[in-house]
Amino acid sequence: MSPHLLASSSSSSSSSSSSSSSSVWLMLCVLLSVLLLLSSGVHGQGRLKLTVLSEDRLQMKWKEADGPVQGYKVRVRPISEVPQPELMLTTTRGRATVAGLDSSQEYALQVLVLNGTTEKLLAKRRFTMEGLREEEMIRSGSREQRKKMLPGGSGSGDLDDATEALLGLPTVLYPDPTTTAAPTEPPATETSFQLPNEAPEKTAKEKRKRKKEKERDRSKAENKEEQGTTQGKAAEEKPRKTPFPTQPVTGVSPRKPFECDSDAAADIMLLVDGSWSIGRTNFRRVRDFLEGLMTPFHIGPNHIQIGLTQYSGDPRTEWQLNNFTTKDQLLEAVRNFRYKGGNTFTGQALLHVMEENMRAEAGARSDTPFFLVLLTDGKSQDDAIAAANRLKNAGVEIIAVGVKNADEAELRQVASEPVDLNVYNVNDFPLLSKLVARLVHILCGRIEDRGISKRMEPGPTTDPTLSYPTPTDLRFSELGSREVKLHWTNPAKPVQQYRVVYHSAEGQSPQEVVLVGSESTVLLEGLSSQTLYHVSIFPVYEDSVGLALRGTVTTLPLAMPANLEVTPSSYSTLRVSWGTAPGATQYMILYSALNHGEPDDAKEEKFSAEQTVVELTELLPATDYSVTLYALYDEDPSDPVTAVATTFPLPPPVSVQFPMVTHSMLRVSWVSGATDVPSHRITYSTNHGSDVKQVEVTGLNSVLVQNLSSLSRYLVSVQSHYPQGLSAALTSNVTTLKVPPPSDLRVTNFSGSDITVRWEAAADDVVSYLIKWISLSGGDLRQLRVSGESEGAILEGVQDDKEYQISLSALYGDGAQSEAVAIRYSTLSGGGPSSVTVSEETAVSLVVSWVPPNAHVLQYRVSYTALTGAESQDSTVLVPGGEKRVVLESLQPDTRYSILVTAEYRNREGGSASAQGKTTSLRVSSVSVVRSDHSSICVSWRPVSAVDGYRIVIQSVKDKHTKEEAVDESSSSHCFTDLEPETLYRISVHSLLGSAEGAAVSILHPTATAPARIPIHPRLYPIHNEVCPEVTIRNSIVKGFDMMEAFGLTQRAHSSVEGVAVEPFVFNTLPTYTLYRDVQLTQSTKFIHPAGFSPEHTISIAFRMLQDTPREPFALWQLTDNDFQPKMGVVLDPTTKHLVYFSLDYRGEVQELTFDQSQVHRLFYGSFHKVHLSVSQVSVSLSVDCQHVGERPARPLGNLPTDGFEMLGKLVKTRGPNSGSAPFALQSFEIVCNTTWPLEDTCCDLPGVRDEESCPAPAYTCTCSSDIPGAPGSPGPTGKPGPRGEKGEKGDQGQKGEVGPPGKPGLEGGLGSLGSAGPRGMTVQGKVGPPGARGEKGDPGRPGVQGSPGAPGPKGEEGIPGPKGIRGVEGNIGAPGITGARGFQGMPGHPGPTGERGPSGSVGPTGLPGSKGERGEKGEPQSMAMIYQLVTQACEQLVHKEVLKLDMFINEISRKPAPIEEPVGPPGEPGIPGPKGPPGARGTQGHVGSRGRPGRVGYPGEQGRRGMPGEKGDAGPNVQGRSGVKGFAGPPGESKLGIPGSKGDDGKTGPPGIPGPPGQPGEMGPPGVCDSSGGCHRAPQQTEDPYYGYQP
Repeated sequence: MSPHLLASSSSSSSSSSSSSSSSVWLMLCVLLSVLLLLSSGVHGQGRLKLTVLSEDRLQMKWKEADGPVQGYKVRVRPISEVPQPELMLTTTRGRATVAGLDSSQEYALQVLVLNGTTEKLLAKRRFTMEGLREEEMIRSGSREQRKKMLPGGSGSGDLDDATEALLGLPTVLYPDPTTTAAPTEPPATETSFQLPNEAPEKTAKEKRKRKKEKERDRSKAENKEEQGTTQGKAAEEKPRKTPFPTQPVTGVSPRKPFECDSDAAADIMLLVDGSWSIGRTNFRRVRDFLEGLMTPFHIGPNHIQIGLTQYSGDPRTEWQLNNFTTKDQLLEAVRNFRYKGGNTFTGQALLHVMEENMRAEAGARSDTPFFLVLLTDGKSQDDAIAAANRLKNAGVEIIAVGVKNADEAELRQVASEPVDLNVYNVNDFPLLSKLVARLVHILCGRIEDRGISKRMEPGPTTDPTLSYPTPTDLRFSELGSREVKLHWTNPAKPVQQYRVVYHSAEGQSPQEVVLVGSESTVLLEGLSSQTLYHVSIFPVYEDSVGLALRGTVTTLPLAMPANLEVTPSSYSTLRVSWGTAPGATQYMILYSALNHGEPDDAKEEKFSAEQTVVELTELLPATDYSVTLYALYDEDPSDPVTAVATTFPLPPPVSVQFPMVTHSMLRVSWVSGATDVPSHRITYSTNHGSDVKQVEVTGLNSVLVQNLSSLSRYLVSVQSHYPQGLSAALTSNVTTLKVPPPSDLRVTNFSGSDITVRWEAAADDVVSYLIKWISLSGGDLRQLRVSGESEGAILEGVQDDKEYQISLSALYGDGAQSEAVAIRYSTLSGGGPSSVTVSEETAVSLVVSWVPPNAHVLQYRVSYTALTGAESQDSTVLVPGGEKRVVLESLQPDTRYSILVTAEYRNREGGSASAQGKTTSLRVSSVSVVRSDHSSICVSWRPVSAVDGYRIVIQSVKDKHTKEEAVDESSSSHCFTDLEPETLYRISVHSLLGSAEGAAVSILHPTATAPARIPIHPRLYPIHNEVCPEVTIRNSIVKGFDMMEAFGLTQRAHSSVEGVAVEPFVFNTLPTYTLYRDVQLTQSTKFIHPAGFSPEHTISIAFRMLQDTPREPFALWQLTDNDFQPKMGVVLDPTTKHLVYFSLDYRGEVQELTFDQSQVHRLFYGSFHKVHLSVSQVSVSLSVDCQHVGERPARPLGNLPTDGFEMLGKLVKTRGPNSGSAPFALQSFEIVCNTTWPLEDTCCDLPGVRDEESCPAPAYTCTCSSDIPGAPGSPGPTGKPGPRGEKGEKGDQGQKGEVGPPGKPGLEGGLGSLGSAGPRGMTVQGKVGPPGARGEKGDPGRPGVQGSPGAPGPKGEEGIPGPKGIRGVEGNIGAPGITGARGFQGMPGHPGPTGERGPSGSVGPTGLPGSKGERGEKGEPQSMAMIYQLVTQACEQLVHKEVLKLDMFINEISRKPAPIEEPVGPPGEPGIPGPKGPPGARGTQGHVGSRGRPGRVGYPGEQGRRGMPGEKGDAGPNVQGRSGVKGFAGPPGESKLGIPGSKGDDGKTGPPGIPGPPGQPGEMGPPGVCDSSGGCHRAPQQTEDPYYGYQP
């Protein structure tokens, strides 16, 4: 109801009603209006009240909770399927304001009470901004009427909550009735009514300006009240210029895209983080965000200008402010700029904006506000805050946007005030799109505000204060932590005195200094460090005081100690050192141990100002310590510097050894890790961890461990025992030996029926000895057990005319039984030799020795035959009876022989004994190619002992062309030369011994591709076979190499070098040689440096970069090995403007030294420059244009290969002989064998640095002999260029040049922490190479694991007897069989045809174990089932009892407590031979007799000859053998991209590590790959070069 309608109704009612009813009606209307006014615009639910302040700004209030509370938490969560940032803040009052809300988004609001660690829900509400506004607009009409009924304005001018809410709508303010107020635009935040006493003649612009100032003040007040910030929090929006509709809204129309229609001008610089952590996928979202940020603005030179700089390790301006004048151009540039990649150096990027993008040449306008929008996803790796302060002091307003891992604390320090309006942080890149609209609104409002404030600046007016002028130009100098000096310019009018008033920003009481009026400087002392001070300088005149000159200054922080280093010096001490802090009176160190990353109680120590190196003692070993250092200035501490270091662990023993190992004891010795170790602890146990025992040893470094088990593997560990505890254990494994048998068993007496035997004791811990004896002609086996202390025994019941087998074994306490030793003794003459052994094996001879029998022997007959499987002839040697050994000669290499030694007496043949031996192999091993190139191959092998020489054969696989060489026995390598390039050869090596030749061992190897050669005649460049020949360089004779001649770059030879052009140099007599692209001049190293390099030398190169020199690294010169791997050289990188020297050091590693000084940058500017690199044993020094630039420490030079190549202009990313080089101009190149050449050489050939006084006159300089001019002659031909003219007058000042190279680098930093792993490379499948040559048969593998038994096969035909089986366990003695007459042994006959199996013979006497046999040769891999089958075939004549014994023996083998890694033990001793039959003539084959009854089983006889090969048996169990010899590498396969593997699961997050010191900047990352967003035009070509991207 309008006011005039209300008056009309009142009038009519008074005429028809009483005055009492009229007054009651009026009171009810007033009361109802007040209630409606208080409720309108406020949306409450219970305790919660919501007030819409603007389109995206909402105020909320709630009734505070009863009782003490710590505060309130407000959560505003968008209700949406798409993840959106949640707003969260804390406050201590019952009110809060949030901004940046979307009008159409539904939100869930919660207010929680904070009390300690608990949160309790106080109120909640769901709402949309549009819904709240619609409710408000429905009530808008009645609110206007009710408002007009109220008296206008309160005395204080403050508004209640409901009135504040009304200010969000078009509202008319009603001032005092005496004034007339104009309607104003609705403010965006809370404000006050216009005061009644304001002058009506104020203009609308002044009112609007005052309104904006009030809005900012009110916003700052709100930010102080609200104790917290919100992620993704947006600032208030600029006021809308169209009022809200006054009618109820019945539908929602689509929103028109926002456009910033402000006419204000601004420069906006976008600073975008392009580091590797963003990734290509997220970078597309960054481009979309930037495109949305630019679209709403009016782009043009008189409006908004936008530039963009991308940064990572180094900043790169993508475009300047004035590059694009239309929006379409700008948006096209955003869609196409490339992802950079690298580190995150935000501080360097901010300085780049200040130095590069804020220049007038870059489009920056001095009279226009400058905004910087920073977008980053991580914490800066340098000081970004200091750089941001410089920008803010220059008037730049910084808005910081953080994504994902950004450090919000750092962003708040970088951004401009108010930080709540200028800092944004979202959880992930997809949420950036939700931030665009808010940021555009805020940025548009800030541009408008800055534009209005600039337009509203007052013009020149007449100010009465001009008669009392103010001093100007306040400056500060000598700024320190406690003092600052002020300077100002005095006004023109004389000043009587100055009052300098200053106070800190914290509100301390002001201090004052009074100066005479003639002064213009003052030193303020006694200030607090790192404190902001407000300074006011008041000029005092005779009759008045002028306005103050004001300013602020922040004192420096107290100087901190520099270069804190904490290093461990022992396991209980840390060495702490630092640089002095000027003015410090003391230093204080706090240090504490870190327990799981958390510090324990800290200890404090103070030191005098003179101490900068201290040692912290009594620390715990192997413990992380946090050390914090303060500089004390009286009682004021500086900011701390902190480092973390770890004490050394307690030194463990250095080494452990076992100098003595027996079957029951071992000696453990060790070397202590320190000199003062009190004691050691030795722990030992069997490998399965049982029976763990410990021994403590004091003052010794060895201990004897006893009472061990034989053939057992023990784990032995040694620890040093310190007062602080035990060190780490040094552990080793050792296996005890098998129990030793007794030795020297012999018969010492035979009388009557007793034999006396004696022996040497086996060991001290033998429990007893077991003696067994039996007659070989039949009889019972008898045995006797005697104590372990005995060394002899008497065997009773011995009969005459018998031959006895006697065996002896030792029994030990752990149940082990030694191997038996046995002898034969005959009670009459005619016994045979015993203990036949084979020794001193060579490829063609064996030494056989034996123990003679007790009787006199006339001679010995030694028969031997080769066990080759084929029929072989026996050989016999007769040895006199007095000899005990014989040498068998002319044998076959690598062959096993069976040897039988028989004693012969005068009237008959005696007994015999047998053994086996094997000659050594003539086959060489480890044949390999040690070096090869396009025309030669060098092969080496492992020598064979006792040979006469070697024969080496090389044959071309392609044309079968063969070469052959013979070398003596001392050689182990040989080289073949003059081979064809790119040809596959087979190289075979044979060993020679007399007329015998070992089997060939062959390998395949190809020659390399022939490199491009420079045809230089030897006359033009003679080869010097010395390290440093004498050469003439610029009229100086020095020791070194003229590399120009070596590469054919001379007047005489250049015409024969392809791809090189020569042109005269106009400033001297030296010609210039231009090397064109991909020429890649290559020369063999043995042609230039056949004797290698001098360890100290100087590389001197004069060159010039060309316009078409590529922007990628290339080597001016480099030396490679024969596989084109760089080993030494000089690299230029036009991208980073660095020079890199690399070389092979003495450790065989390639070291790189980088020079990045500003003088190095000049090399890339297109003029001729000369570089000197002086290489010494400890450093490399660089000079550019004869001026020393810098020096880098280096390791001594190693042995460089002389079989490789040297190249000019090689592109770093390429490999191979013809893979690409860079074009450049070369004037001189030499390598001089000293480090003083840079001092002796001059730069007279460089016109830019030529000194006319010290340099000789050019060759073309002429002089005149007369001053009288002659008659003019005819015009001559055009002459050479004239000499350099006199120095000219100083010219006009030139235009400002480009930004120069960066300044000198700081001190070299320490080694950074290990960086994170790079991206996974691509797996490229190469082509399958050709099949290699068939390898030689490998050695038989070890026995495999026993497989499961196979199904029984059909019964096969009866085979011939197999080889001798494994010795079984000795069983009970059977009854002796019928003894036949003993005859003389005949010569072995030729084996006849295999007949059918005959009946079993009678059982022979049971034999004793035979003497120990030699170690058997390595057998083919067989399963235990196969072994069982072979044993069964060999023992078919044994009865079931013996088979059971064999099974028990096999089981016992499987239970042997030996580790898998141990070699297989030697085979058992050969059995005792059975009785000899009489020698008869070779008879005809007899008929098969009828099968006889099974006889008793005799002991196995001696080993027979190898039988004929049997028929192929059934397939055996599937046992995997050893791998064959590795084949030769095939040719390089074609590159083929494999199918990408599926992404693995994310690993668990590890605990956070201790922050390490900043690392050095990493190398430039790999070239980017185009994405699908249109960020580039073509993808880089894939290369088949395996060394692509390698940098030396």
